[in-house]
Amino acid sequence: MPEYLVTSNLVVEREKTAPHRAAHLDYLTRLKEEGKLRLAGRFSDGKGGMYILVADSYEEAEELAKADPYHVNGLRQFTIIGWERRL
Repeated sequence: MPEYLVTSNLVVEREKTAPHRAAHLDYLTRLKEEGKLRLAGRFSDGKGGMYILVADSYEEAEELAKADPYHVNGLRQFTIIGWERRL
């Protein structure tokens, strides 16, 4: 199944994300449980994070990324690129 790398970068001060952090983590946890998320983590500088989605198409990956509470609330902007795992 195709995989997609999502980078998610802050567009507001980090403190503004705090009220949405639990919803963001709950969303990613649900995706993991559904088999739609391979891995996720934040950047060590605190300016965002990345995750790898499993989706049937780019469009599905885009819809999954758009539904992330950080993106829904305009706290981060994302980019998606198809990814082919080799190892």
